[in-house]
Amino acid sequence: MDIKSLIPQREPIIMIDKIVSHSDEKTSTSLTIKETNIFVEKNIFQSSGLIEHIAQSSAARMGMQTTEEGKKPLLGYIASIKNMMISRLPKIGETILTEIIVTNHINNIIVVQGESKVDNIVVSNCELKVFIEE
Repeated sequence: MDIKSLIPQREPIIMIDKIVSHSDEKTSTSLTIKETNIFVEKNIFQSSGLIEHIAQSSAARMGMQTTEEGKKPLLGYIASIKNMMISRLPKIGETILTEIIVTNHINNIIVVQGESKVDNIVVSNCELKVFIEE
């Protein structure tokens, strides 16, 4: 599925290459770090890029769910970031694999847990609260 049909972002800020898997429980996305990525400085993908990647992965999950229901994806806004942990920053050429799990959904607020790995080693994780615009 085309990522642009699931998230509102457009180039050069799209931080997902593809949806790797999607189920009722979780969604996995990937991003291979390229030299041209706007979040790369001195061959290193910066923490702001990791946060944006997790946020877009959350948006892609919500986009997949609404598309499956025959609806158009809704806009979401980060309401808060909690317990952000970054153990290392990815380098050019590395691929980030991120899993998103919804832990709570109350009215227009969705709480997700995001975890990003490179070579099966956790590089970042956090909890996001996302406000969904109806």
